[in-house]
Amino acid sequence: MAAAILVVALVVFVAGAAAGVFILVTWGIRREERDFTLTRRAPGQLIQGTRRVTGLWVRQTTDAPPRPTREDMFV
Repeated sequence: MAAAILVVALVVFVAGAAAGVFILVTWGIRREERDFTLTRRAPGQLIQGTRRVTGLWVRQTTDAPPRPTREDMFV
């Protein structure tokens, strides 16, 4: 009886972990597509983790230079 309860608890734990990973990866992919960040460095740890899980590696290690601000244009 105790072994059956342990097996059920293990199955529930593994299923919950798999569902959690699936949800985080899905959320990360949606965020990547919404923010158009697939060609730049990952903007956060969630996105970096999603890229590691899905196997996406971006060759460009730095972002593009920042756009000039208004102050830069009128100096």
